[in-house]
Amino acid sequence: MSEKDGKNWGKIEDINTLDVSSLGPASGISKRIIFGPDCFWEDWAARHFIIEPGSAVSMHSHDWEHLSISLAGHGAVAVEGEPDYDMPAGSWARIPAGVRHSFKNIGDEPFAFLCIVPTHGDPHALRASMRKKRAERKQA
Repeated sequence: MSEKDGKNWGKIEDINTLDVSSLGPASGISKRIIFGPDCFWEDWAARHFIIEPGSAVSMHSHDWEHLSISLAGHGAVAVEGEPDYDMPAGSWARIPAGVRHSFKNIGDEPFAFLCIVPTHGDPHALRASMRKKRAERKQA
């Protein structure tokens, strides 16, 4: 979905899934951007992830924080040097910038959650922002 579609609503399942190979082993993980530069939110990206049972995002760190909200299933956030944050449906977590972390499914059903980062913190959102700015410059 994009702003040019002229819609102010939709279903998450209708949004195209994106390549998640930068997160580690891509099998068992899907990602969609609900809001971002292509859809109503220039400076941030609200991503929807599903991690299948037994799957996890590899341990990593970066220079921006995450704001995460668990929607379904049961997951955990592994944070280096701390006990895992338990994330059953209805939970939230803030991952500070610069901290090594990993999201994982610890349940028997898919773990679905929202993860909000600045636009520059998501490669797909960053590319969309750059495309949008180029198009605006051409129109000016």
